Amino acid sequence: MKAVGVIVEYNPFHNGHKYHYEMAKKYGDIVIAVMSGDYLQRGEPALIDRWKRAEIALKNGIDIVIELPIFYSTQSAEIFARGGVGILNYLGVKNLVFGSETADIESIQERANLVESPEFKEELKELLKSGISYPTAYSTLLKNYDIESVASNDILAIEYIKAINFWKSDITPIAIKRESSTYYSEDERDGIMSATGIRNKIFTSEEIKNVIAENIKDVVPVATYDILKNSIEKNLICRLEDFYPLIRYKILTEKESLESIQDIEVGYSNKIYEVALKEREFSKFFEAIKSKRYTVGRVQRILIHILLGITKKITDETKNKIPYIRVLGFNKKGQKYLKTLKNNEIPLFSTLKNIRKNLTQEQLSLLEKNENASKIYSIINSYEDRKIPIIIDENS
Repeated sequence: MKAVGVIVEYNPFHNGHKYHYEMAKKYGDIVIAVMSGDYLQRGEPALIDRWKRAEIALKNGIDIVIELPIFYSTQSAEIFARGGVGILNYLGVKNLVFGSETADIESIQERANLVESPEFKEELKELLKSGISYPTAYSTLLKNYDIESVASNDILAIEYIKAINFWKSDITPIAIKRESSTYYSEDERDGIMSATGIRNKIFTSEEIKNVIAENIKDVVPVATYDILKNSIEKNLICRLEDFYPLIRYKILTEKESLESIQDIEVGYSNKIYEVALKEREFSKFFEAIKSKRYTVGRVQRILIHILLGITKKITDETKNKIPYIRVLGFNKKGQKYLKTLKNNEIPLFSTLKNIRKNLTQEQLSLLEKNENASKIYSIINSYEDRKIPIIIDENS
């Protein structure tokens, strides 16, 4: 069987994701989704837990769902893409299908070559030294090279191609043009609304338990609607501010180790500590620590890294090699494909039974780090963890 891969968050799975899946399955016999676990690339906890999101994905046609661990899922676009592509490469995927504002694969390839050049990297480093943020420096340089600013999905597209090159993979990148709603749009167009828009609709409603029926029923598949509705009614949804008491505790009790945390530069840890000491409200705390250099996405990632203890050392250990591959769920067709895989280089497992016998101490330590992160998530958004994968009949 020929496998096609997608790298996703499904926060939550909506009609645009359904379109993405329908396009992806044209390029292979089965679709494998590498999906972020309980924490996401912009430094946020997932709206609902990894198991519910995996179940939704499987019920919408995905054949295999693989978890993207926290040491990739909460990182910059470069490391996020590298982790996802690395996993798909070891799973024998032939095509990687991703959304793009332009869907011009030649242009995306040219930009990937540009940002990998020594000249671009050196100029970027110099701009960052001046104190401006990475996104601003990146966009400024592109303009200097007569290239227009790159949209959110095209930034990831560039990183996917860079990751394919990094792993020396023969995966073919395939760009699918995003339809209707843009990445952060809260507007509905042709039955599609962005995940950001859907989350905002939920959290800005005065009657949160009723909002799903009123505002998003038409922009998500039935499986998403049913599981989201149930989660909302049971108060099993969350956002970053819900974790502030835990984050604040970590900041105030681990001040001396803050500078070892991924993405924190020298001196910034002192500011975070002083503001956390003063501010009890998350909104005031967050407003005080963000800046032109420390953008919303970067600050959110830093806070999640503090919460979960993701250090520069852990990032360095994992960004150049995939420690393990965990299957969250599959359907019958996906199960058949998994049985064909002969790669023994990286542990591939779907159950935690006897896991200590199958992993090295380093691999086990990283797995436990990921699982502990989900335990922290469940303090705020309680859910029943699973030790075995979700198995769904294709007709479910």
